[in-house]
Amino acid sequence: MLQRIHDQAQSWIAWVIVGLLIVPFALWGINSYFEGGGGGAVAEVNGTEISLRDYQRSLQQQRERMRSMLGANYSPELLENPQMRRAVLDGMVENDLLSQSVQEDGFRINDAILFGQLQQIEAFQHDGVFNSAIYEQVLSSQGMSKPFFENSLRTDIMQSQLLTSFRQAAFVTQQELAEAVRLQEQQRTVRLLTIPATVERLDNDTVNDEEVIAQYELNAKRYEIPEQVSLEYIELSVAQLSQGISVDAAEVEALYEERKENLVADEERQASHILLELPEGADDAAVAAVESRLAEVQSKLTAGESFEDLAKQYSSDPGSATVGGDLGFFPRGIMVPEFDEAVFSMAEGETSEPIRTQFGYHLIRLQAIQAEEMRSLDDARAELSEELKRRVAEERFYELSEMMSNNAYEEPDSLEGAAAVAELKVQQSALFNRQGGMEGVSSKPAVIQAAFSDLVLNEGKNSDPIELADDHMVIVRLLEHRPAARKPLDSVKAEVVKAVLQQRAEVMARKQGAALLEQLQQGKSTPQQVTESSKLSWDQSQIVKRRDATIPQQAMARLFQVKLPETGVVQFAGVDLGRGGYALMELSAVKDGELSTLDAEKKEQLRRELSGNHMKSHYQSYIASLRSGADIVIYQDQLN
Repeated sequence: MLQRIHDQAQSWIAWVIVGLLIVPFALWGINSYFEGGGGGAVAEVNGTEISLRDYQRSLQQQRERMRSMLGANYSPELLENPQMRRAVLDGMVENDLLSQSVQEDGFRINDAILFGQLQQIEAFQHDGVFNSAIYEQVLSSQGMSKPFFENSLRTDIMQSQLLTSFRQAAFVTQQELAEAVRLQEQQRTVRLLTIPATVERLDNDTVNDEEVIAQYELNAKRYEIPEQVSLEYIELSVAQLSQGISVDAAEVEALYEERKENLVADEERQASHILLELPEGADDAAVAAVESRLAEVQSKLTAGESFEDLAKQYSSDPGSATVGGDLGFFPRGIMVPEFDEAVFSMAEGETSEPIRTQFGYHLIRLQAIQAEEMRSLDDARAELSEELKRRVAEERFYELSEMMSNNAYEEPDSLEGAAAVAELKVQQSALFNRQGGMEGVSSKPAVIQAAFSDLVLNEGKNSDPIELADDHMVIVRLLEHRPAARKPLDSVKAEVVKAVLQQRAEVMARKQGAALLEQLQQGKSTPQQVTESSKLSWDQSQIVKRRDATIPQQAMARLFQVKLPETGVVQFAGVDLGRGGYALMELSAVKDGELSTLDAEKKEQLRRELSGNHMKSHYQSYIASLRSGADIVIYQDQLN
């Protein structure tokens, strides 16, 4: 549980552990080999063992991280495949290599530095202060000794010092920054002529039987019905159990008396506003126009005109303008931050100065304040009733889920007994493939994984309990299995014919495009002549950058490979768009990006991006060198 404890640190320590947990094994050309044996170790790194116990602990840490990240989509089987388990081990190998390296290079962490970091870990604090009793209690609850944890923490700090050196070395020169801007902000003026790959353009739209059969055989997967299964399943949830539970009024009243000090309705405020819409990034002329109207509205308010009438006349908010700008009552945190802050800092009846938000300028009038107050029993009754139901349902859920799980394991060939234990009905799913169903349990990744597992699919047994959430579980078994099968040719013949014709259309577009491109590049045709001969039109010229999405991705990639045109001379290029046809491109101008055009924020953002790339490159090279010179032994039989 070292990971969980460190995640609460307010420093780089947590980042180091998370960041170094897993590095894909395939990235490195390493000098390791597989062999049996190894006793209680799963690996050795330069003679230092990685124990099976530590490996299993790391697997559990990774499970908890994945469960936290994926929520309802988490499946325990995710870490059961060999690649994921091996990735966890590779992360441990890398940590050992780093630990050995920093120690050899003379990195040392004295007790003062160690204690300073311990003090920052919230899990060991009481009222914000490090508490040694809590420290020992937490370690004990996780099965760790103080020497083990403190040695691990020393290693983490040393590795962080190493990473700091990489960060400091990742310096970005002004020349590098300027070159990055030159390329990233480069603008190219281009227009396209697209030759469509449509069947309608074909002269010959007949397809013979030989072509149909060839297409059908060559693309067998395209005409295949994928493997499918349907399931029987039993499903249990706290929400489901809550529906059958009733609570009496006395219980609700008792809970209200117990909790009423905390049952407080938040303060709400009623405000009206006049919005003068102004999009972010608007040009100077648009800003000036809105500010002129704003001054006009403020002048009329000062002269005593009605806020409500002015809202109806000037406000751009269609939802409130017709009712004089009234937004009704709302609690703190509902509106955008700038608006919210203004409303909850105003006095009743006050009108604000102009407030700028992402929507434009607002003039706000605070109409009324509804103070925080204790909620009545009647107001809280439904909420408290649901809480009591949920308490009972949760207790029942854990009892029943354990009984169901035991029964499903003891009677693996049927779900009837497990269903009877919880008074549930055995349900059935529709057929679905390995991509899952559209809704219900068959759409859940953990259920899909279980449905196609050896236990369920091949052995025909009940699945292990599948946890869809902390309060929601299912158990499944196979109802029907349909292996993958190719559709009969007769049933897909029209589809096959269409595919043959589409291929012809793509070939025709490609040939026509290549021929026209050759004429343009050799000066045998002008763009106007190409238009006349092809009966197709060039698009309007446009200025694009590398990251724009205004032209097809393949065309954008090809465009920025074309050499710069000489002054007054255009360059022509072409690109195959597949089903999209063939695009001819006319490049007429190139303007490099200039560092001076970027504001300070964008410059700093780009500098950080380049620095991060440098650091990553240095770090990866360093790890690769450690691995290439290391004696790494993996005991494969211990991993299985």
